[in-house]
Amino acid sequence: MGTNKANEIYDVVLANGRVIDPETYTDGIYNVGVKGGQIMAVTKDTLKGKDVIDVTGLIVSPGFIDTHAHGQNILSGRVQAYDGVTTGLELEGGILPIDEFYDNCSKEGRPINYGCSVGWGYARCVTMCPELAVNGKAVPESGFIFGNLGVEHWVMDKAEGADLEGILGLVEEGLKQGGVGIGVAWGYAPGATLTELDEIWKLAAKYGRPTYTHVQNLSMVEPNSGYKNHIELVGLAAATGAQTHICHLNSTSLRDIPRIREVLKNAQAKGLPVTTEAYVWGAGESGIGAAEFDPSDIRERLAIDWSDLTLVKGLHTFSSKEEFVKARTEGPADQVIVHFLREDDKPEDMALLDMSVLYPGASICTDALPWVQPDGKFYYGKEWPIPENLNNHPRATGNYTRFLRIWARERQVISWMDAIRQASLNACLILEEGCPQMKKKGRLQEGMDADIIVFDPNTVGEKATFTSPRELSVGMKHVIVNGTLLIRDEKLDTNAMPGQAVRSPIVA
Repeated sequence: MGTNKANEIYDVVLANGRVIDPETYTDGIYNVGVKGGQIMAVTKDTLKGKDVIDVTGLIVSPGFIDTHAHGQNILSGRVQAYDGVTTGLELEGGILPIDEFYDNCSKEGRPINYGCSVGWGYARCVTMCPELAVNGKAVPESGFIFGNLGVEHWVMDKAEGADLEGILGLVEEGLKQGGVGIGVAWGYAPGATLTELDEIWKLAAKYGRPTYTHVQNLSMVEPNSGYKNHIELVGLAAATGAQTHICHLNSTSLRDIPRIREVLKNAQAKGLPVTTEAYVWGAGESGIGAAEFDPSDIRERLAIDWSDLTLVKGLHTFSSKEEFVKARTEGPADQVIVHFLREDDKPEDMALLDMSVLYPGASICTDALPWVQPDGKFYYGKEWPIPENLNNHPRATGNYTRFLRIWARERQVISWMDAIRQASLNACLILEEGCPQMKKKGRLQEGMDADIIVFDPNTVGEKATFTSPRELSVGMKHVIVNGTLLIRDEKLDTNAMPGQAVRSPIVA
């Protein structure tokens, strides 16, 4: 820990808080001085500042980093800030075009740090179905890909010849423009072959960036199971040397988490570049028209019933196959929640969820989609607080605070130090080789980016539920993004847009 310079006046001083830095394992009472967007002092000495905030009794830590944030918009970022997130990255699905995405975010402003990988699915969509392109290219927002899930050619057919060359060309262009790796939503285009993916992995290896994959089969039924896909992904990592990040281990493993976890542990023990992540709910959410929601065998593949499926736009829970098929036919772009575990009611399901949430070295993520309007379309507006007619999965509102409440405070199966590491530093360790900016995040040390959260360990927690998803998390007292107070005393500054781009190096 450093000491204060004699007459330094800091922009913000956080005084007398319990400072936790997950890299150095520092845990003690310190004063933190912030200036010019950086942490300039972490010391027991008294600090002077333009704005001194007494944080006695509160934990001061690095802001949380979401590796799987589909909601790349102002409202989603504000809501996530109440959950302790200071950086939200769209890595699984990715986006295209990369330059346009970053330009749009910069012009509009963002409350938290933002970034994306190169969207392989977007490249597949506009190459194989050029009629879906707008002005000859994809639209750089999640609604574009979800709105085209029902178009079978790019979803179900294999890419060969000119199609494969076109896909690879768009993906490489995105990498050159600074995409943070390649997002491979294989489950949304299950027709893609291992031949195609091998070429994608070779590109990732060439540019030294990860792939982020949603497995091909959401299924526990052999021979085309998620278990098989995880083994295939380990094989791609071994064959190409590309870092292979497996998205949301909890949801795509379903009840096969024990044996899939063993596959990943063994691969890592052999030195293979395989990493993973998980969110802290036993329910997922995606487009109802996605191939993985094929109603012909969904109950068998996922070991669920129709009552485990809820349409997001009206929070309507299904009761029959006929009802589900009708909704899927009428609105294939609509979002649906699927409960694959019932961890709040069944201890055995919580034990399964633990295997992914507490996986050593994994990062905590949300997989949160943008907020949904009554017509089923995504909301991209700036209204605050959350409009009453919007709905979402509660992971969009209270994922990290739920992790702190249940796993750290109530069950005490993980320490505050390790919980913070899981929610912040682990993401940096996964990403920083291909995105050097991440070397200055996820740490509370002098010289690091001033992305800082201050929370009450006795009250922090989620309030959102599946029936009331708009309830903001509580106990997140102060949130600082790049040295700017975005939330102070649990009140959001709606004029603050301190988020900055997180981007891999641009290649000429």
